[in-house]
Amino acid sequence: MQSNRIIVWEAFDADDAMTRAAGELYERTLPAAERIPWYWIRRSVANRTRVRPGKAGGWSKHLLLAAPAERVDDPGSLAGFAYGALIPNYGGYLCYIGVANWARRLGVGTRLLEQFFRQMAVDGGEVGCGVPFVIWESRRPDPDAPSAEWDLWAARTKLFDRVGGYWIEGVNFLAPSFATAADGSDEPVPLQLFLRPMDEPVASFEGDRLRSIVAGLHREVYHHEPGSPLFDQTLPPGCEPRLRPAKLAGVTQKA
Repeated sequence: MQSNRIIVWEAFDADDAMTRAAGELYERTLPAAERIPWYWIRRSVANRTRVRPGKAGGWSKHLLLAAPAERVDDPGSLAGFAYGALIPNYGGYLCYIGVANWARRLGVGTRLLEQFFRQMAVDGGEVGCGVPFVIWESRRPDPDAPSAEWDLWAARTKLFDRVGGYWIEGVNFLAPSFATAADGSDEPVPLQLFLRPMDEPVASFEGDRLRSIVAGLHREVYHHEPGSPLFDQTLPPGCEPRLRPAKLAGVTQKA
């Protein structure tokens, strides 16, 4: 008899059928404006066994896959994926997570996130830099989005809460779009930030520390510095970020 036990493992073969299935799920579950080209992720998988964690101060990147225990070689059974990295001297960064529609409510997101946090702790030990936190972004639905999108957002923030994540309230993080609209515009993507404390207590993340973490995300991931429009609009004068339970980010409903 088959079970619904979900297992999670790391992809090491860029040409494996399950890795290719992850690329298809990645493009189905994430809007074009929010996702980097898949071949960047595929390249990191191909380099995974050739690059030591933290070599020359570089990112330690990982693609995690999830599937039912009895079907780990069946591309049609791929339940979800997570992709992210340890950024030395900053923290862990969860770039993307996606779950197949058929696999929702099976605990796939929880398994992927928990395994990612464990991987970050291992990387931090190997590099010797520690992991003070893991940070990630998620996009809140537009005010006029259908109720189903708001329900999914509420479920997502409850998932973040279950795995120990906090919402960085008071920050509307503006990221560059990875897609150009038909009219040639490239409006920034507004994102909410979530943080999971790792080596440091939650009480240490407040005030100036949180502002420096948000600023660091702009610098380390998007190469933005003070004076660039998206940096300055994300952290305007008077910005006072604070940690709140992640599920509270999902309370805000349609306008």
